Amino acid sequence: MIPPKPRTIWRDIRSFVSRRERHNWLALIPAMAIPCFIIWLFVLDGRTNIMPTEPVIIYAESWSADRTDEEIIERQRELALDANEQRALRRQRFQEMADRMGIDYDREAAAEADRITEDNRERLARPGDGAATVGNGDEDS
Repeated sequence: MIPPKPRTIWRDIRSFVSRRERHNWLALIPAMAIPCFIIWLFVLDGRTNIMPTEPVIIYAESWSADRTDEEIIERQRELALDANEQRALRRQRFQEMADRMGIDYDREAAAEADRITEDNRERLARPGDGAATVGNGDEDS
């Protein structure tokens, strides 16, 4: 099949355009404007908040090559204790907020989490450290 000549294409377009009524042209305006506007919003959204304005700096710890297993274990113990305390503090803050707002939460699960926190403190504490006796004030005397 031979492609149509450009003159024939233009004649068809003119014929199509000339047969349209005024309301067709008025409906065409929002029919074209709304999708263009939505696409424009997606383009704008794609350009915002995706790249940091400042360079991202990632710090890595470096250790001496001759450190002993005891030093490694001690550092891991310190990190585990810190993570344990951060979880306990976060849980305590959420519980305080729930109490202030009158939100009911599972007190048995909270008590179990506190027990696990105390177990972790005891397991990770060094003898004579005193960390095993530190609590959040909920213990019965």
